[in-house]
Amino acid sequence: MTAVQGGPRRLVRDLVEFPEGDCPGIALRSRKRLDWQDQPRGPYRVIDHTCCCQAVFYELICVGGIYQVHKVIQSDLPEHTYTGGWRGDEVRYSWMRIVLGSAR
Repeated sequence: MTAVQGGPRRLVRDLVEFPEGDCPGIALRSRKRLDWQDQPRGPYRVIDHTCCCQAVFYELICVGGIYQVHKVIQSDLPEHTYTGGWRGDEVRYSWMRIVLGSAR
């Protein structure tokens, strides 16, 4: 579903509502599990990003017209993982889910 089909209120509500009894900081109703790889699909450019002052931050990247998300876990040896392979019309929804925590 895109914001155009269901409207922005529907999209946001689907992302942030959670079942009875679950802590909103731990689990969301529609959490999606993503497959993460060690390498990007190729050389990329950063399109958007979250704040790098956090322990885990994300970058939305573009690799030859295909979009991925780069996750960085900051530690003594930072961990870099990549997910996705979305087209332009799919990427914003997936990016929003990752940033809001409804996809991990």
